Amino acid sequence: MARRPEHALGITRFGGCAPGRGNYRGSSVDEMERLLRQLALNDEKSVGMVLAGGADRAGTAVLLPKVDVLVRLGALLALGANTSSIRSTVDRAIEAGATEAEIVAVLITVAPTVGLARVVSIAPRLAAAIGYDLEADE
Repeated sequence: MARRPEHALGITRFGGCAPGRGNYRGSSVDEMERLLRQLALNDEKSVGMVLAGGADRAGTAVLLPKVDVLVRLGALLALGANTSSIRSTVDRAIEAGATEAEIVAVLITVAPTVGLARVVSIAPRLAAAIGYDLEADE
């Protein structure tokens, strides 16, 4: 599988790392491979570290803050999270510089994967989290 260009992934220089965070080329590939291996083996320390703080805590490459929070939003939408969880993440996305269009684009992006039923059920929650009133007359 071909790698997507770094700029298309919303990540910074050297393949995905925020400045000062290393990269996933060279020796960091070994670190990523090691982490994935430990996670696949359900290594308690590695799993706990990742769940407690994500990639930043695990000492691996991290996404740009805006991209990170949009990925988290995508996961919440895919899981059908409640409005308060979505609202909190939307607020963090806006603080990280995301626009409302980018936030809605997350739902559009995950739609083919999660399916029509999930999109229809989660769209009103996302709208409420952004502050839209779907009941208002247009």
